[in-house]
Amino acid sequence: MAEPALHKRASKNLCPKFQAAMDVLSRPWNGLVISCLEEAPLRFNELSERMESIGDRMLALRLKELVQLGLVTREVSDGPPVRVVYALTEIGHGFSKVQAAIAEWGEMFVEATVSRAAASRRGTRRLASVPTRTARPRP
Repeated sequence: MAEPALHKRASKNLCPKFQAAMDVLSRPWNGLVISCLEEAPLRFNELSERMESIGDRMLALRLKELVQLGLVTREVSDGPPVRVVYALTEIGHGFSKVQAAIAEWGEMFVEATVSRAAASRRGTRRLASVPTRTARPRP
């Protein structure tokens, strides 16, 4: 199987391993696909139902890429009917620690965003209540 092509955004100042991980996670839907498979192996339609917003074509593309990267396995059982089941590999299961850290950071981010938006709304109301100056005619 060919080596998967990652979008290398190289920076001499960042760890190459960190950059490789970010290349995987920055791809649309990859993190969510891995998260869905964390609970249990799923068939394509089961995965598609859990990820309502993703189209079948994009899901198939992401699964194919994750299989090539060695994060997901694709097992085909002889039919009829033929069944395809996707599951995380050991490396794929390692994402659970990353997922927990991202969830914790996401909670802090959302709380800060809500607080900032509330403060901004309060500030806007104060400004709206301040009378505006009218321009005085110059002599």
